[in-house]
Amino acid sequence: MKGIIVIFNLLCATVLLGQADTSNIEALSLQDLVNLNITVASKTSEKISDAPGVITAYDANDVERYGYYTIKDLSNITSGYSSFSAFGETNLETRGKKAGSWNVSKHLLLVDGIPVNHARANSAPLEYQIPLFFADKVEFLKGPGSALYGNSAFYGVMNVTSKSLDTYGTSVESKFTYIPIGDSRRFLVNFLSSKEKGDARLSFGYFSKGFTGDSLGLNNSSFHFNNDNSFFFNSSYGFNEDGLKGLKLGVIYMSRNSHGGEFWGATPSPVNQTTWEQFIPYIKYDRKLKKEWSLKSYVKYNGSREQNTYGNSWNTLQVNSVPFTGFNYLVGNFESLGELKYDFSEKSNFIIGVNLDTRKEESSPESYGWQIIIPDTVRSTNFQYMFNNYDGTVRVNIASAYSQYRNEFDVLSGLILTAGARVDQGFSSVGNYIQFSPRVGFVQKLTDYLSVKALYGQALRAPGVKEIGLNAETISDIEDNGGNGNPDDIPEVFAEVSRTTEGAVSYNKGGISVSLAGFLNSTENALDGAQYNYNAANGDNISANYFINANGIINSRGFEFDAQYAFNQNFRLMFNHAYAKAYLSDTVDFVDVPTQKTNAALTYVLPGNFNLSTTVVFRNVAGFVVDEIEYSSPQLEKIEPNILKGYNLLDANFLIPLTQGLSFEFQIRNILNTKWKQPSLLGVNSMIPIEGRNFLITVARKF
Repeated sequence: MKGIIVIFNLLCATVLLGQADTSNIEALSLQDLVNLNITVASKTSEKISDAPGVITAYDANDVERYGYYTIKDLSNITSGYSSFSAFGETNLETRGKKAGSWNVSKHLLLVDGIPVNHARANSAPLEYQIPLFFADKVEFLKGPGSALYGNSAFYGVMNVTSKSLDTYGTSVESKFTYIPIGDSRRFLVNFLSSKEKGDARLSFGYFSKGFTGDSLGLNNSSFHFNNDNSFFFNSSYGFNEDGLKGLKLGVIYMSRNSHGGEFWGATPSPVNQTTWEQFIPYIKYDRKLKKEWSLKSYVKYNGSREQNTYGNSWNTLQVNSVPFTGFNYLVGNFESLGELKYDFSEKSNFIIGVNLDTRKEESSPESYGWQIIIPDTVRSTNFQYMFNNYDGTVRVNIASAYSQYRNEFDVLSGLILTAGARVDQGFSSVGNYIQFSPRVGFVQKLTDYLSVKALYGQALRAPGVKEIGLNAETISDIEDNGGNGNPDDIPEVFAEVSRTTEGAVSYNKGGISVSLAGFLNSTENALDGAQYNYNAANGDNISANYFINANGIINSRGFEFDAQYAFNQNFRLMFNHAYAKAYLSDTVDFVDVPTQKTNAALTYVLPGNFNLSTTVVFRNVAGFVVDEIEYSSPQLEKIEPNILKGYNLLDANFLIPLTQGLSFEFQIRNILNTKWKQPSLLGVNSMIPIEGRNFLITVARKF
C-alpha cells in the first residue's frame, strides 16, 4: 500500500504542471446529472424516472471518470447485472439468471439502433472488441425487451449511442494505455467531422493482453490462460443535404481472440484459442417525413465467424486424442427494419414497425485437426487432415411486426401509459412457431419528484443457427462414428419464454435520485447447453455438445436499490444494492450466480483551473450459489453448504490534465489485491481467479 500512496502523491503533484482541459465537463443541471435522458425503454427520449422500465445509464463523462471502457466493466457496477467467465469468454448474469456455457445469447446489444450480436451464437460482445470510448451514452434495460426488439432481448437490452458533434467542425481524441499485468496495451481513437454536406466518424480500438500467470482451482497446479487480442472498427457517413438527408452508410468490424480459459482443467494448453469475428455493413435511413410522421429504417448484413482450436497437450495437438481439434463456422445474416412513428403531441405517440431477419451457415461447418509445435518464440503448424462432420447448412428466418402506444394523461402530476406488443413468426428446419410478446407499463407521477411504476413484459428467445446446427451435428456424429448412442435422444429444441412483473418507486429532486424496484421473473423451456456421452465404434468415449430445453420453470425474485447524490457539479456519490434469488421449480437453487451485489462510487473533480478528477469504486459480491457436491472442499469459505462467501474489490481512477487537450490517466484495479476464485462450470479444480492488483497508465490527447 505504501507504493500506491507514493504514486498517488506524485499524480496529485503532476497536476500543477499544466492547465485544465474542461471541454469534457458538461454544464448540466444537478437533476440532469442523476436522471439522464434515455431511449431504450420505449424508443422515445425520456427521463429514466419516466421510462417504462428499470434502467441504469452512463454518459461519456461517467465512462471516462470510472475508467470503464467495456460493457463487462459497466455491467459490474450496474444494479441487477454482473459478469462472469466461462471457457475464456465473458458472460452476463441479470437478476439471478444467465445463459449457460460461453454464449451471451440472452441479452441484446444495440449500437446506434443496429443489433450487433453474433449471427451464429447470438452472443453479445462485452470485452474490448467493442470499447466504449466512442460512446456518448450506454443504457442498461433490466428485464424483457422483446415487444420492441424481438429475439434475444430476453433478460436485458444494452443500448450504446455514439458521440456526435453539435456544431460544424472536427474533433479527434485518442488514448494509449499500458497495463503491466499481462504486458497489455490499449489504443483507442475517435475521429468526428461535421460539415454542411454530411457527418463522418471513424472509431478504432485495439487491445492486447498476454498470459498473466494465474492458476486455476484450489490446488494451484494448472494455469489460467487469459490472453486477449481484440480489434474494433466503427465508421459511418451521414448525409445532411436535402436530397439525401437522413441517409447513413456505416460499417462495424469486431474481432476477439482469447484462450479457452478453464476448460482443460489440469492440462491447459496455450493452443486452446477461440476467435469471434463480425463484419457488419449497414444502411440507415431516418427522417422526419411530415410534422407528425417520422421514419426509422435500416438494412444490414452481419457476417460472423466462430473459430476454435484446442488440444490436451501443452506442445502438440494430438489428432487421435480427441474427436475434433478445431472448428470453423461462417454464418451470414441479413436483417431489415422499417418503423413509422406518429406524434399526436409532445406527450403522445404511436409506433408501428416490421422486421425481417434471415441467417444461415454460409457453408458446411469445418472440423479439422493439425499438429502444432510451439518453440519459445515461433509457432509452426503441420496440417494433418480436414473433414466436414455435418454436410448440411442451417437457415433460420424470422418475420416480425410490432406496435407501441405511449401517452401521458392528466392524472395528478401525470400518468404515462406505454403499451406494445410484437408477433414473431419463425421458420427453421426444426419447425415453425408464432410468438406473441406483450409489454405494458404505467408510470404515475404523484408529484413533480415522486413517481411509482408498474410493469409487465414477455420475451422470446427462439433457437438459432447454433442451437439447431449443433444438435444436427451431434446426431450426425453419433451415426458416423457407429456409436452406441441413440440419435433419437437428441430432442428438437423450441423457443423459450420469459415473463417479468416489476414495480418501482423513484424520487428525483435537485441532485438526488433514489429508486427501489422489485421483480418476479419466470423462464419457461429455457434453452441451455448440455453434453451427450457415447462410445464410438473404435472404443473412444465421446462427449458431444448440444442444446436442450430445460425441464421445469426457472423463477427469480428480488429487488434493486439505486441512489445518486450530486452535491454539486464536481462532487457525486453513487450507491446501489441488488438481491436476486433464482430457483428451478421453486425448490432447487440456480447455481453459479451471486445473490447479492453492492456497488458504491465517489467522484470528485477539483474545482478551479486544474480539474483533477478522482473516482473511487467499491464492489461487493456475496452469496455465490454453487453446487454443494462440486464445492465440498473445506478450503472454501462458505456461508451455507451451497453458498460461498463473497469478495470485495476497490478501484480508483485519476484524470490529470497536463496542458490544453493533453491529459494523463492513472487507474488502479483491485487495490486491496483481493484473492478470490469464481466457481466454474467444471468444478472446484477449475475455479477462475480474479486478477490481482494492476495498474493502467494512460496518455490521452484531444484536439
